[in-house]
Amino acid sequence: MLYKKTPIFVLVLLFLCVSLFLFFDISKANNQSTEVLSREETITRATCLLGEKVKDFPFYVYKDADAGENKFFPTGNMGDLSGTEINAFCKESPYTGPTCMKIVYKDKPEQIYGWAGLYWQYPPNNWGTIPKAYDLSGATKLTFWARGKYGGEVINKFQIGGIAGKYRDSGVASIGPIILPKKWHKYTINLKKIDNFIITGYEDKECWPFMDPLSRIIGGFCWATSLKTDNRQDITFYLDEVKFEK
Repeated sequence: MLYKKTPIFVLVLLFLCVSLFLFFDISKANNQSTEVLSREETITRATCLLGEKVKDFPFYVYKDADAGENKFFPTGNMGDLSGTEINAFCKESPYTGPTCMKIVYKDKPEQIYGWAGLYWQYPPNNWGTIPKAYDLSGATKLTFWARGKYGGEVINKFQIGGIAGKYRDSGVASIGPIILPKKWHKYTINLKKIDNFIITGYEDKECWPFMDPLSRIIGGFCWATSLKTDNRQDITFYLDEVKFEK
């Protein structure tokens, strides 16, 4: 009787040993896979850093020259802006408050690009190299007031976002070209349809599950134009009350 039962016992024992081996081997593999996924997700989330959450609106790019509400800085010079006059303390009939922004873009011999532009950035001089930003995912629009000195001045583009770099803007939206009137006029950039991320690599695609297009904004506002477009020797225009709103 013992001889007849031995093969069954051996088979059962062998089955148990194999099962235990497979269990621990699979568990080890699962743990290794989890560790790999965890490392990948950590790397992705590091690249996809969200900005500082903004809860209160309006959120100002520019209110007045010395206003504590100003959250972005006009430090992003582009094109031939070095020869352009920027006056944040202008008192020539501001739309509201004591000051407005005055921009004078002149045709000068030393200009080489044929166009100029300016970004209001956070932090100052941030071209996507600093891991700081604002999370403006609660905003639905950016509004601003603008006018030309004579009327008829053409600005190719007004824009929010669009700065590239490692810690790039998470989205971009713009309007233009705009022909400015002589009197103050209110303009709006609709942020409800801002869904075009700046895609420069694999990391950007991995950001999509974690990020809203407004969740990391470093380029709060910018303008860009060309004297060739305007067909003038100089362009003088004014900006005021630039702000994000719900």
